[in-house]
Amino acid sequence: FAQYADFLAQDPAAQSKIQDFVKELTADAADIDDAEFTLRFQTYVSRNSAPSKVFSGLFAAFAASQLNPLIVGVNIVGPEHGVVALRDYTLHMQMFAFLKQRFPQVRLAMHAGELKLGLVAPEHLQHHIRGAVQIAGAERIGHGVDIMHEHQADQLLAELKRRKVAGEINLRSNAFILGLQQQAHPVTMYLCHQVPIVISSDDAGVSRNNLSHEYFLFTSRYQPSYAVLKKTVYNSIHYSFLNPAEKKQQLRQLDQRFSQFEAAAAKLAASAKTQ
Repeated sequence: FAQYADFLAQDPAAQSKIQDFVKELTADAADIDDAEFTLRFQTYVSRNSAPSKVFSGLFAAFAASQLNPLIVGVNIVGPEHGVVALRDYTLHMQMFAFLKQRFPQVRLAMHAGELKLGLVAPEHLQHHIRGAVQIAGAERIGHGVDIMHEHQADQLLAELKRRKVAGEINLRSNAFILGLQQQAHPVTMYLCHQVPIVISSDDAGVSRNNLSHEYFLFTSRYQPSYAVLKKTVYNSIHYSFLNPAEKKQQLRQLDQRFSQFEAAAAKLAASAKTQ
């Protein structure tokens, strides 16, 4: 990896492309990211490309994140059951680990464990989440639905809790792509083992979904207590890749919104009792 990384770091064409990408993201965020709406980006690569292309894309993603504060993390996406994705999975995790050493400030989120029985051979279900955490150093796991098929799943769940690795729960996506609904989805297992979860919408542009509907699915299907629901909402900020000042601001705004909501709910409940 080192020789290729050194070449990319010194290649004028590669550096020019990285600079162009950074400028493009800045332009994309103009007039969107403001005091009323916070927009941040994760850069990513496809896991179903040749190793050289994946590595060069990851290098560019890591390098770009150092040049633009709007870029808060790096991810890897694409069908995890693809032939190349399965063949090179551990290699990809090693790429992340190497580049994390070169760019230690970069935060890592990773689609991992978006698999189920029958989609791939059983052995592929046993190490993807573990590899993302233990080899690559991922701080957030996207999907993670094959968790109970992982080798020593109970120990892995304990490690996710200890490391405070957040699980990104994508209920509509997992139902549509993998057919995982109700108790077939491991969200209750994550909650039982006190692994932090965040509710997310996966690719809203593809699924025509939004975050409100994801929360509706979460509450209607699994009926969490209000305390669990509220904690899950706060997790979205606590386990985000915002900087400390941004987190503080977002938490303050969320506190205000919950106070207003809870006051309105209490007033409605009191009115119902008097009728």
